[in-house]
Amino acid sequence: MPRGFWLGVGIGLLLVAAAGAVKIALDARAESLPVYMTVPDWPFTDQEGRTFWLGQTRGKVVVLGMIYTHCPDICPLITARMRELQEQVAAEGLSDQVFFVTITFDPERDTPEVLRRYAQARKVDFTNWAFLTGDPSTIRHLTEALGIYTERVYVINGTPVATPGASAGAATYFINHTDRIFLVDRQGRVRALLPGSRTELPEAMEKIRRLVRERPASSVPLPMGVALRSSF
Repeated sequence: MPRGFWLGVGIGLLLVAAAGAVKIALDARAESLPVYMTVPDWPFTDQEGRTFWLGQTRGKVVVLGMIYTHCPDICPLITARMRELQEQVAAEGLSDQVFFVTITFDPERDTPEVLRRYAQARKVDFTNWAFLTGDPSTIRHLTEALGIYTERVYVINGTPVATPGASAGAATYFINHTDRIFLVDRQGRVRALLPGSRTELPEAMEKIRRLVRERPASSVPLPMGVALRSSF
């Protein structure tokens, strides 16, 4: 064969290889999940009364939810969806790479002991799941950063009231709040917003697997505490 023929073949093979590499890169970019914000590395207290910094989860994919234990409807469902995800993560052998975090936005009532009993009643595996409470101002700042809406609704003798007033001793309260679960990557960045109690297991697991497979980006993470404004 003429030398020019083999040169042409070689160039053709190089072009095919280059095109394949470009396609792989574009496919990876197309599958990449958006980056919303970096979760602040703030201190909380876990269900055993130990200090737990959110930065402790760096290096793992995190499934993050916010609840309160007196919630009569949405919060038990959020916890149930997260429990289903925990079971599927374990079934796929990913428990050492995925961590679950539940944070209360009712720290006045949700003490470590209350959170521990709540989790135990729902058969939570604490191996890779922490239930956190903490300083009310820290929790308020976190809800604001994550775009979680909360509003207390006081009830006296079964009647909702704007404020408890002089009857505060007889009042209880519920909390209206956003229904959401967050997926956080190994760098502590929020990468997906799931519809909380309405989260579908297959869709959530597909996103978790993507984050597990991702290599840490070399780019500088977003500033901590930049408020999330996306909502369902």
